[in-house]
Amino acid sequence: MEEEQKVFELHPLSKWKRILLSLGDYFIAFILSFALFNLAIFPLGKVICHTEDKNDQVEVLEDKANKVLIDSGIIFESGGVEFEDHVNYTFKVFLSYYCFDNENPTESYPQYGHKIENEVIRTYYINIKDNEALYLSYFNEHNMDGMFTIGDTASSVVLKEEYKELLSAELLEVTDESKYSTLMKNFRDHVFARLFYLDVYKDIQKNDLVKDGVSYNKCLQQVKDIMISLQWVVTGSALISVVLSWSIVYLIYPLINRSRRTMTMSIMKLDKLKIGNMDYINRKNVVLQSFYYFLLALSPLIILPVLYFGFAYTFNLPLIFILSALSLILAIVSLFFILFNQYNRSGSDLLTFTVVVPTSELDELYRVKLNG
Repeated sequence: MEEEQKVFELHPLSKWKRILLSLGDYFIAFILSFALFNLAIFPLGKVICHTEDKNDQVEVLEDKANKVLIDSGIIFESGGVEFEDHVNYTFKVFLSYYCFDNENPTESYPQYGHKIENEVIRTYYINIKDNEALYLSYFNEHNMDGMFTIGDTASSVVLKEEYKELLSAELLEVTDESKYSTLMKNFRDHVFARLFYLDVYKDIQKNDLVKDGVSYNKCLQQVKDIMISLQWVVTGSALISVVLSWSIVYLIYPLINRSRRTMTMSIMKLDKLKIGNMDYINRKNVVLQSFYYFLLALSPLIILPVLYFGFAYTFNLPLIFILSALSLILAIVSLFFILFNQYNRSGSDLLTFTVVVPTSELDELYRVKLNG
Protein backbone atom coordinates (compact mmCIF):
# COMPACT_ATOMS: atom_id res chain seq x y z
CA MET A 1 0.00 0.00 0.00
CA GLU A 2 1.50 3.35 -1.09
CA GLU A 3 2.13 6.01 1.56
CA GLU A 4 -0.03 9.10 1.04
CA GLN A 5 2.07 12.08 -0.08
CA LYS A 6 1.36 15.37 1.68
CA VAL A 7 1.72 18.65 -0.17
CA PHE A 8 2.09 21.94 1.67
CA GLU A 9 1.99 25.23 -0.23
CA LEU A 10 4.21 28.01 1.13
CA HIS A 11 3.05 31.35 -0.22
CA PRO A 12 5.38 34.33 -0.63
CA LEU A 13 4.46 37.66 0.86
CA SER A 14 1.89 39.67 -1.10
CA LYS A 15 3.09 42.56 -3.25
CA TRP A 16 1.70 45.27 -0.99
CA LYS A 17 3.10 43.73 2.18
CA ARG A 18 6.47 43.31 0.46
CA ILE A 19 6.37 47.02 -0.45
CA LEU A 20 5.32 47.86 3.12
CA LEU A 21 8.26 45.84 4.44
CA SER A 22 10.72 47.76 2.24
CA LEU A 23 9.20 51.10 3.20
CA GLY A 24 9.20 50.20 6.89
CA ASP A 25 12.94 49.51 7.05
CA TYR A 26 13.62 52.48 4.75
CA PHE A 27 11.80 54.95 7.00
CA ILE A 28 13.35 53.56 10.17
CA ALA A 29 16.79 54.10 8.59
CA PHE A 30 15.78 57.58 7.38
CA ILE A 31 14.44 58.72 10.78
CA LEU A 32 17.54 57.38 12.51
CA SER A 33 19.91 59.08 10.04
CA PHE A 34 17.94 62.36 10.28
CA ALA A 35 18.17 62.31 14.07
CA LEU A 36 21.86 61.38 14.02
CA PHE A 37 22.73 64.16 11.58
CA ASN A 38 20.85 66.95 13.35
CA LEU A 39 21.48 65.94 16.97
CA ALA A 40 24.96 64.46 16.92
CA ILE A 41 27.04 64.06 13.76
CA PHE A 42 26.80 67.53 12.21
CA PRO A 43 27.07 69.44 15.54
CA LEU A 44 30.16 67.35 16.33
CA GLY A 45 31.53 67.88 12.83
CA LYS A 46 31.22 71.66 13.22
CA VAL A 47 33.29 71.53 16.40
CA ILE A 48 35.96 69.23 14.95
CA CYS A 49 36.30 71.27 11.74
CA HIS A 50 36.16 74.67 13.50
CA THR A 51 33.34 75.93 11.30
CA GLU A 52 32.71 78.99 13.49
CA ASP A 53 36.30 80.15 12.95
CA LYS A 54 35.95 79.54 9.21
CA ASN A 55 32.72 81.54 9.09
CA ASP A 56 34.54 84.40 10.81
CA GLN A 57 37.30 84.15 8.20
CA VAL A 58 34.68 84.37 5.44
CA GLU A 59 33.26 87.57 6.94
CA VAL A 60 36.71 89.13 7.19
CA LEU A 61 37.59 88.22 3.60
CA GLU A 62 34.25 89.49 2.27
CA ASP A 63 34.79 92.77 4.09
CA LYS A 64 38.28 93.03 2.56
CA ALA A 65 36.88 92.36 -0.90
CA ASN A 66 34.12 94.94 -0.46
CA LYS A 67 36.69 97.45 0.81
CA VAL A 68 38.67 97.05 -2.42
CA LEU A 69 35.58 98.11 -4.38
CA ILE A 70 34.66 100.88 -1.92
CA ASP A 71 38.16 102.35 -1.80
CA SER A 72 38.36 102.18 -5.59
CA GLY A 73 35.10 104.12 -5.91
CA ILE A 74 33.21 101.27 -7.60
CA ILE A 75 30.57 100.94 -4.87
CA PHE A 76 29.49 103.07 -1.93
CA GLU A 77 29.23 101.73 1.60
CA SER A 78 25.65 101.37 2.79
CA GLY A 79 24.22 100.80 6.23
CA GLY A 80 24.12 97.06 5.53
CA VAL A 81 26.93 94.53 5.51
CA GLU A 82 26.18 92.48 2.39
CA PHE A 83 27.58 93.17 -1.06
CA GLU A 84 24.04 93.48 -2.45
CA ASP A 85 23.24 96.18 0.13
CA HIS A 86 26.19 98.23 -1.07
CA VAL A 87 25.21 97.77 -4.74
CA ASN A 88 21.59 98.80 -4.07
CA TYR A 89 22.78 101.97 -2.35
CA THR A 90 25.29 102.60 -5.13
CA PHE A 91 22.46 102.48 -7.66
CA LYS A 92 20.72 105.37 -5.86
CA VAL A 93 23.95 107.38 -5.64
CA PHE A 94 24.63 106.72 -9.34
CA LEU A 95 21.11 107.84 -10.26
CA SER A 96 21.46 111.01 -8.19
CA TYR A 97 24.41 112.06 -10.36
CA TYR A 98 22.13 112.22 -13.41
CA CYS A 99 18.98 113.45 -11.64
CA PHE A 100 20.43 116.56 -10.00
CA ASP A 101 22.38 119.50 -11.36
CA ASN A 102 24.06 120.52 -8.10
CA GLU A 103 26.35 118.61 -5.78
CA ASN A 104 24.26 118.81 -2.61
CA PRO A 105 20.55 118.68 -3.50
CA THR A 106 19.37 117.48 -0.05
CA GLU A 107 20.71 117.37 3.50
CA SER A 108 18.92 114.07 4.15
CA TYR A 109 21.21 112.22 1.73
CA PRO A 110 24.56 114.03 1.70
CA GLN A 111 26.13 111.56 -0.74
CA TYR A 112 23.50 112.28 -3.40
CA GLY A 113 24.20 114.88 -6.03
CA HIS A 114 26.03 115.74 -9.22
CA LYS A 115 29.45 114.73 -7.90
CA ILE A 116 31.77 113.12 -10.44
CA GLU A 117 32.67 110.31 -8.02
CA ASN A 118 29.00 109.26 -7.88
CA GLU A 119 29.17 108.08 -11.50
CA VAL A 120 30.79 104.72 -10.63
CA ILE A 121 30.72 103.35 -14.19
CA ARG A 122 32.73 106.35 -15.33
CA THR A 123 35.07 105.92 -12.34
CA TYR A 124 35.91 102.40 -13.48
CA TYR A 125 36.29 102.91 -17.22
CA ILE A 126 37.74 106.43 -17.23
CA ASN A 127 39.76 106.67 -13.99
CA ILE A 128 40.83 103.04 -13.58
CA LYS A 129 40.76 101.51 -17.08
CA ASP A 130 41.43 104.77 -18.97
CA ASN A 131 39.14 103.66 -21.78
CA GLU A 132 36.60 106.32 -22.67
CA ALA A 133 35.61 104.58 -25.91
CA LEU A 134 34.59 101.43 -24.04
CA TYR A 135 32.64 103.51 -21.53
CA LEU A 136 30.64 105.20 -24.29
CA SER A 137 30.05 101.93 -26.17
CA TYR A 138 28.53 100.28 -23.09
CA PHE A 139 26.30 103.29 -22.41
CA ASN A 140 25.04 103.20 -26.00
CA GLU A 141 24.50 99.43 -25.76
CA HIS A 142 22.34 99.68 -22.63
CA ASN A 143 20.45 102.85 -23.57
CA MET A 144 17.62 100.67 -24.91
CA ASP A 145 14.78 102.83 -23.57
CA GLY A 146 16.44 106.00 -24.87
CA MET A 147 16.73 107.57 -21.43
CA PHE A 148 20.09 109.21 -22.20
CA THR A 149 21.46 111.50 -24.83
CA ILE A 150 25.00 110.33 -25.57
CA GLY A 151 27.62 112.33 -27.42
CA ASP A 152 31.27 111.67 -28.24
CA THR A 153 32.75 112.23 -24.77
CA ALA A 154 32.10 110.91 -21.28
CA SER A 155 30.82 114.29 -20.09
CA SER A 156 28.23 114.32 -22.88
CA VAL A 157 26.19 111.47 -21.32
CA VAL A 158 23.04 113.16 -19.97
CA LEU A 159 19.73 111.87 -18.63
CA LYS A 160 16.81 113.33 -20.59
CA GLU A 161 14.78 116.02 -18.80
CA GLU A 162 11.47 114.13 -18.84
CA TYR A 163 13.08 111.25 -16.91
CA LYS A 164 15.14 113.52 -14.70
CA GLU A 165 12.13 115.21 -13.10
CA LEU A 166 10.26 111.96 -12.37
CA LEU A 167 13.24 109.99 -11.09
CA SER A 168 14.66 112.75 -8.89
CA ALA A 169 11.35 113.11 -7.03
CA GLU A 170 11.04 109.33 -6.55
CA LEU A 171 14.66 109.00 -5.47
CA LEU A 172 14.04 111.36 -2.54
CA GLU A 173 10.54 110.26 -1.60
CA VAL A 174 10.40 106.48 -2.07
CA THR A 175 12.68 104.44 0.19
CA ASP A 176 10.92 101.06 -0.12
CA GLU A 177 12.26 99.30 -3.22
CA SER A 178 9.09 97.23 -3.55
CA LYS A 179 7.19 100.47 -4.20
CA TYR A 180 9.42 101.68 -7.02
CA SER A 181 7.64 102.83 -10.15
CA THR A 182 8.04 100.96 -13.42
CA LEU A 183 10.31 103.74 -14.64
CA MET A 184 12.60 103.43 -11.62
CA LYS A 185 12.73 99.64 -11.95
CA ASN A 186 13.55 99.93 -15.65
CA PHE A 187 16.40 102.32 -14.92
CA ARG A 188 17.73 100.03 -12.19
CA ASP A 189 17.39 96.75 -14.11
CA HIS A 190 17.93 97.81 -17.72
CA VAL A 191 20.55 100.52 -17.28
CA PHE A 192 22.46 100.41 -14.00
CA ALA A 193 22.35 96.64 -13.39
CA ARG A 194 23.55 95.93 -16.91
CA LEU A 195 26.29 98.53 -16.77
CA PHE A 196 27.43 97.38 -13.34
CA TYR A 197 27.08 93.58 -13.46
CA LEU A 198 27.46 92.78 -17.17
CA ASP A 199 30.28 95.23 -17.79
CA VAL A 200 32.11 96.53 -14.71
CA TYR A 201 31.77 93.59 -12.33
CA LYS A 202 32.30 91.02 -15.07
CA ASP A 203 35.49 92.79 -16.09
CA ILE A 204 36.72 92.84 -12.48
CA GLN A 205 36.06 89.11 -12.17
CA LYS A 206 38.07 88.53 -15.34
CA ASN A 207 40.95 90.95 -14.86
CA ASP A 208 40.91 91.55 -11.07
CA LEU A 209 41.04 94.82 -9.15
CA VAL A 210 43.85 95.53 -6.68
CA LYS A 211 43.81 98.33 -4.12
CA ASP A 212 46.58 98.92 -1.56
CA GLY A 213 48.03 95.51 -2.35
CA VAL A 214 44.75 93.65 -1.75
CA SER A 215 43.37 91.61 -4.66
CA TYR A 216 39.58 91.45 -4.99
CA ASN A 217 39.59 88.14 -6.83
CA LYS A 218 42.05 86.51 -4.41
CA CYS A 219 39.81 87.43 -1.49
CA LEU A 220 36.80 85.91 -3.22
CA GLN A 221 38.77 82.78 -4.15
CA GLN A 222 39.73 82.31 -0.51
CA VAL A 223 36.07 82.72 0.43
CA LYS A 224 35.12 80.13 -2.18
CA ASP A 225 37.72 77.65 -0.88
CA ILE A 226 36.49 78.02 2.69
CA MET A 227 32.85 77.66 1.64
CA ILE A 228 33.67 74.47 -0.26
CA SER A 229 35.39 73.05 2.84
CA LEU A 230 32.29 73.92 4.90
CA GLN A 231 30.07 72.22 2.34
CA TRP A 232 32.17 69.07 2.65
CA VAL A 233 31.59 69.13 6.41
CA VAL A 234 27.85 68.97 5.70
CA THR A 235 28.22 66.27 3.05
CA GLY A 236 30.56 64.19 5.22
CA SER A 237 28.23 64.47 8.22
CA ALA A 238 25.26 63.38 6.08
CA LEU A 239 27.16 60.38 4.70
CA ILE A 240 28.35 59.31 8.16
CA SER A 241 24.78 59.57 9.47
CA VAL A 242 23.50 57.36 6.66
CA VAL A 243 26.28 54.81 7.16
CA LEU A 244 25.54 54.56 10.89
CA SER A 245 21.78 54.24 10.43
CA TRP A 246 22.24 51.72 7.61
CA SER A 247 24.62 49.60 9.68
CA ILE A 248 22.18 49.52 12.60
CA VAL A 249 19.02 48.79 10.59
CA TYR A 250 20.31 46.56 7.82
CA LEU A 251 23.48 44.98 9.23
CA ILE A 252 23.85 44.87 13.01
CA TYR A 253 20.23 44.14 13.93
CA PRO A 254 19.78 41.30 11.37
CA LEU A 255 23.16 39.79 12.33
CA ILE A 256 22.26 39.58 16.03
CA ASN A 257 18.68 38.48 15.34
CA ARG A 258 18.36 34.72 15.52
CA SER A 259 16.17 34.54 12.40
CA ARG A 260 18.16 37.24 10.55
CA ARG A 261 15.13 39.55 10.47
CA THR A 262 15.22 43.30 10.04
CA MET A 263 13.28 45.48 12.49
CA THR A 264 10.21 45.70 10.26
CA MET A 265 10.28 41.93 9.67
CA SER A 266 10.20 41.44 13.44
CA ILE A 267 7.25 43.81 13.78
CA MET A 268 5.31 42.27 10.85
CA LYS A 269 6.32 38.70 11.83
CA LEU A 270 8.00 37.84 8.53
CA ASP A 271 10.98 35.69 7.57
CA LYS A 272 13.36 35.65 4.65
CA LEU A 273 14.27 32.20 3.34
CA LYS A 274 16.70 30.76 0.80
CA ILE A 275 14.82 29.60 -2.29
CA GLY A 276 16.82 26.40 -2.73
CA ASN A 277 16.18 24.75 0.65
CA MET A 278 13.76 27.09 2.43
CA ASP A 279 16.23 27.59 5.30
CA TYR A 280 16.75 30.89 7.09
CA ILE A 281 19.27 33.17 5.42
CA ASN A 282 22.77 33.14 6.88
CA ARG A 283 25.15 35.93 7.86
CA LYS A 284 26.68 35.96 4.40
CA ASN A 285 23.28 36.70 2.89
CA VAL A 286 22.70 39.46 5.43
CA VAL A 287 26.00 41.15 4.59
CA LEU A 288 25.42 40.80 0.84
CA GLN A 289 21.92 42.28 0.89
CA SER A 290 23.02 45.05 3.27
CA PHE A 291 25.17 46.58 0.52
CA TYR A 292 22.11 46.76 -1.71
CA TYR A 293 20.15 48.42 1.10
CA PHE A 294 22.99 50.87 1.61
CA LEU A 295 22.49 52.15 -1.94
CA LEU A 296 18.77 52.58 -1.20
CA ALA A 297 19.51 54.35 2.11
CA LEU A 298 21.36 57.13 0.26
CA SER A 299 18.23 58.65 -1.28
CA PRO A 300 17.28 60.82 1.78
CA LEU A 301 20.76 62.43 1.85
CA ILE A 302 19.39 65.60 0.31
CA ILE A 303 16.83 65.98 3.11
CA LEU A 304 19.14 65.55 6.12
CA PRO A 305 20.59 69.13 6.16
CA VAL A 306 17.22 70.84 5.53
CA LEU A 307 16.65 71.93 9.14
CA TYR A 308 19.97 73.76 9.20
CA PHE A 309 20.17 75.20 5.69
CA GLY A 310 16.82 74.94 3.91
CA PHE A 311 16.03 72.78 0.91
CA ALA A 312 17.54 74.94 -1.86
CA TYR A 313 21.03 74.96 -0.28
CA THR A 314 21.30 71.16 -0.30
CA PHE A 315 21.38 71.11 -4.12
CA ASN A 316 24.72 72.96 -3.99
CA LEU A 317 26.39 70.42 -1.71
CA PRO A 318 29.01 68.13 -3.30
CA LEU A 319 27.82 64.58 -4.11
CA ILE A 320 24.52 64.96 -2.22
CA PHE A 321 22.18 65.45 -5.17
CA ILE A 322 23.75 62.89 -7.49
CA LEU A 323 23.86 60.17 -4.80
CA SER A 324 20.26 60.87 -3.76
CA ALA A 325 19.06 60.83 -7.36
CA LEU A 326 20.83 57.56 -8.23
CA SER A 327 19.56 55.96 -5.03
CA LEU A 328 16.00 57.06 -5.79
CA ILE A 329 16.24 55.57 -9.28
CA LEU A 330 17.39 52.27 -7.75
CA ALA A 331 14.45 52.38 -5.31
CA ILE A 332 12.02 52.82 -8.22
CA VAL A 333 13.63 49.92 -10.08
CA SER A 334 13.34 47.77 -6.96
CA LEU A 335 9.65 48.68 -6.72
CA PHE A 336 9.14 47.50 -10.30
CA PHE A 337 10.83 44.21 -9.41
CA ILE A 338 8.25 43.67 -6.67
CA LEU A 339 5.29 44.66 -8.84
CA PHE A 340 6.19 42.51 -11.84
CA ASN A 341 8.03 39.58 -10.27
CA GLN A 342 6.13 36.30 -9.95
CA TYR A 343 7.08 35.81 -6.30
CA ASN A 344 7.00 39.52 -5.37
CA ARG A 345 10.75 39.63 -4.82
CA SER A 346 12.67 42.88 -4.53
CA GLY A 347 16.10 43.60 -5.93
CA SER A 348 17.75 42.41 -2.70
CA ASP A 349 15.74 39.17 -2.82
CA LEU A 350 16.88 38.48 -6.36
CA LEU A 351 20.47 39.33 -5.44
CA THR A 352 20.54 36.85 -2.55
CA PHE A 353 18.20 34.19 -4.06
CA THR A 354 15.72 34.60 -1.22
CA VAL A 355 11.99 35.11 -0.70
CA VAL A 356 9.99 36.67 2.16
CA VAL A 357 7.17 34.64 3.72
CA PRO A 358 4.85 35.16 6.70
CA THR A 359 6.18 33.51 9.86
CA SER A 360 2.74 31.95 10.45
CA GLU A 361 3.05 29.89 7.25
CA LEU A 362 6.57 28.88 8.13
CA ASP A 363 5.40 27.70 11.58
CA GLU A 364 2.66 25.66 9.91
CA LEU A 365 5.22 24.04 7.60
CA TYR A 366 7.41 23.00 10.54
CA ARG A 367 4.34 21.67 12.37
CA VAL A 368 3.43 19.51 9.40
CA LYS A 369 7.02 18.22 9.19
CA LEU A 370 7.06 17.32 12.88
CA ASN A 371 3.77 15.47 12.61
CA GLY A 372 5.04 13.48 9.68
